[in-house]
Amino acid sequence: MSPSTPPVEFAANPTDIHSKTVSYRMIQASEVPGEGLRLERGFFFGMVENGTIRETDATGEHLLTAGQLLILSPSRSCTLTDADSDLRMLAIGLNPDFFDTLPDGQLMYGQLARRPDPSSPLRLRPDPEAWRHLRLTAALFADGMAPFPSCRRGIVRHWCGLFLLQITDILHRDCHSATAPISVKRADLLFREFKRLSVEHFRQRHDIGFYADTLHISPTYLSRIVKRTTGHTVYAHLTGLLVAEARRFLESTDMDIKEIADRLGFSDQSSFGKFFKAQSGLSPQHYRQRFGRSAETAEIEKDK
Repeated sequence: MSPSTPPVEFAANPTDIHSKTVSYRMIQASEVPGEGLRLERGFFFGMVENGTIRETDATGEHLLTAGQLLILSPSRSCTLTDADSDLRMLAIGLNPDFFDTLPDGQLMYGQLARRPDPSSPLRLRPDPEAWRHLRLTAALFADGMAPFPSCRRGIVRHWCGLFLLQITDILHRDCHSATAPISVKRADLLFREFKRLSVEHFRQRHDIGFYADTLHISPTYLSRIVKRTTGHTVYAHLTGLLVAEARRFLESTDMDIKEIADRLGFSDQSSFGKFFKAQSGLSPQHYRQRFGRSAETAEIEKDK
């Protein structure tokens, strides 16, 4: 989160989920330069634990104080300046492409999309109990992943899902009675059902027709819903799931490449290899050599 690099701007092909797909940082006054920290092009959640900092966006200047939660989506941006000496702001950023692969993300995004100004950050003050639980979840990211080298991607995904569900509840409480159901439009329901179907079937069904037929809508309508909701195509969404699963297999299992290709619905090992290299920049074999269990074990041994 240096001044020259926005805290939530990530590499195009992240290979380290903890440092590039999910960003965690405790921002203090010494890290906020005179020109400020610019936040944009990602999902950002800032929790002011102590002190104050000024947030500036298209609507003007706003002073953030202890107990406030700042939320940005890729369409929202702001600059943080004038931090006082006591500032402690816990910041979590999510890569938008990674966010789209999280089954629990869409409900939160639906709540954000209904806010009056789609370009302005949200500044909320959760009730003390919700704030306490949100801080406990955020603290999981601070502890690092050293004890879980083989399963860290899956663990971080579950942590992110829990965090986003908590944010969804806070957004809902900010606008409605806590006992009222969260309203969901038909397009949102269809998208959520598409996300559920894609998580269940992406390994073997890579075609939009299958999902459109299952939802009893046209492929054009499904494409429009997914594009409008996420900014990405159906193909890009399915590709993200396939690449994430391929990386998981390559990193944490000894499964051979041909079996991985079969598991992910590719006709042969060659077509899978071409697909994976186009998306990741490395062949499956080279990716495993660099990021697989044996590579991580060697790195841990080297650090001892």
